[in-house]
Amino acid sequence: MNKLFHKLHLAAQSFLNRRQGQGLTEYALAFTVIALGTVATESAIAQQVNHTFVTIATTITTGIMQ
Repeated sequence: MNKLFHKLHLAAQSFLNRRQGQGLTEYALAFTVIALGTVATESAIAQQVNHTFVTIATTITTGIMQ
């Protein structure tokens, strides 16, 4: 009976000391932060590029009309 409790105790310790699930969670969180940062950066860059194209189109249109 004592051997059984000892085995259960070792199994519980082994289970509690595992870090595999924690590592996967950390990778998922890091991926999420990187993805959100990428989307926010792309949005800001897209607005700047759009502004540049509108400025170029306005300049070309104004040059043709004169």
